[in-house]
Amino acid sequence: MTIERVSVSLPSDVRQAAQKLADSTGVPFSTIVSESLSIRLRGIALDEWLAEVEASHGGLTEEELRETAQKFGVSYVLPVATEATAA
Repeated sequence: MTIERVSVSLPSDVRQAAQKLADSTGVPFSTIVSESLSIRLRGIALDEWLAEVEASHGGLTEEELRETAQKFGVSYVLPVATEATAA
């Protein structure tokens, strides 16, 4: 894997929270940022894949959603009921 140095602007509170996490876990700040971005990118990939599956095969069961989230390395969050879904 190639590592590149980049400059990123972060809101102060986000930078401070990430630095606190890095300090408390003994992990480099850049690792915290990299892992966070990787999780976000996996989440986006999962959302895109789920949309394709639902369009072609219909929705997945809750158990299938949990298993898929685990495979993608993201947290499974129960859907939030909205007025549209609750009706």
